[in-house]
Amino acid sequence: MGALDNLGKNIAACRKKAGITQEQLAEQLCVSVSAVSQWETGKTFPDLSAIPVLCRVLGVTSDELLDIDREKDAAQIQEINAEANRLMGRGHETKAEKLLTDALKRYPNSYELMRTKMYLEYGMGVPKYFTGEETEEERAKSRKHYEKCIALAQKILEGCKDMETVYSARQILCYAYGNIGEDDKAIAIAMEMPRMSICQESMLSIVSKGRKKYENRQYQLFILLQDLCVILDTINVRFEDGSFPYSPAEDAAIKQKIIDVMAIMFEDYDYGFFHDALMRANLHIARIVARHEQDAKKVLLHLKQAADHAEAFIQNREETLHTSLLMRGSDYGTFSTNDEANNPAQVLRDMQDERFNFIREEPEFKALEERLEKTAGKWS
Repeated sequence: MGALDNLGKNIAACRKKAGITQEQLAEQLCVSVSAVSQWETGKTFPDLSAIPVLCRVLGVTSDELLDIDREKDAAQIQEINAEANRLMGRGHETKAEKLLTDALKRYPNSYELMRTKMYLEYGMGVPKYFTGEETEEERAKSRKHYEKCIALAQKILEGCKDMETVYSARQILCYAYGNIGEDDKAIAIAMEMPRMSICQESMLSIVSKGRKKYENRQYQLFILLQDLCVILDTINVRFEDGSFPYSPAEDAAIKQKIIDVMAIMFEDYDYGFFHDALMRANLHIARIVARHEQDAKKVLLHLKQAADHAEAFIQNREETLHTSLLMRGSDYGTFSTNDEANNPAQVLRDMQDERFNFIREEPEFKALEERLEKTAGKWS
């Protein structure tokens, strides 16, 4: 409901509360009694230029006259945002998109809602299950989402004063411009971003004291581990000539480093959030070995480990505390996904790839499929 929808009723209520007749109000505003009557019945609205005078005559603020409750609006925006994030966090993007689109019609200047929808549009542009063989139609659909994302980010940069939201917009612009081939724009924005050594996490871990310093150091370590997993997972990039810096065997060895590093960091196996990275590392190794070595025993080992981590990941609880030395006492943290399929479903889906045909009839492979089917699609 817009601010003008109840204006007529509000004018009538404020006039009566002030003890003013329609005739007296009309006289003070230099309009006809009929005009005041039509305002109050909702047939017409006063000119915007008349609102300040109307407020002074009635002794109310413009927010009161227009029925704007900023605290109520802020609470409503928070509630909508929380629900949108909940839907996005489990891959229900279409529902989240409708919720946010409708909300921005009601609150068009809410940078909080813009930021959430910006992330949503970017996530909807990213292929859910990358094959490298997207159709022209799929690429066009992705581009539309990226363009919506860019428009929202630019609107944030034009008017938002909250620096965290501004940096979020710049980050997403880097990603989105890069994904639509506008690399120069992406690089220009990236060059304006602060270096890792002077980011918030780094500075807080230096300037805070006592227990807070310890907690900030742990959080900084958590962020660095996330970045390390992403870097190791994606470092084997395709060069301009189509070649790669690492052979398939070397790529598998790099993914094994993710597993090895996590084992060092979490000696109690309390991987928490990082079960997801371990699932992906094991799946990647299984795919490489299946394609290039066809070592059944090794492939099945990594598929089983991927399944173990997938099932452990969906049991994550934010309130669970780490016990391993470096992360001891910190919680597992929240997570989200833009895929409605949960982690066991993703492993099961991966196992349908034709590269695993040579072990598809193995009893261990079938048993693993049956096991994953029990938890696939069922978020904890």
